[in-house]
Amino acid sequence: MRYILIGILATLLQGCAYNPIVDHRGLDGKNVAFRYNDDLETCRAIALKNSNFLDKTHVAVFNYYIRPSLLWLPDKKKDLEKTLIKTCLTNRGHSVLN
Repeated sequence: MRYILIGILATLLQGCAYNPIVDHRGLDGKNVAFRYNDDLETCRAIALKNSNFLDKTHVAVFNYYIRPSLLWLPDKKKDLEKTLIKTCLTNRGHSVLN
């Protein structure tokens, strides 16, 4: 029981905040760099609205517990929230590096 609680806590702390690395001179540069903070908060709100806790937990459990037991043969699952934030910022003209 204790290990389950530790696993859940680690999963919650892992996904607390995603801070993308953005090149402000890429793509549109000065035209969109001044809007970065507003765009980031808007994209985080959109991603939070369209993702859920069970998805984040499933991805974390699969990537860090199930996948190693299968000798890393299956592909790593991507976190929906991070993908949504990255796509949203890219569509708004920011150059996201990670």
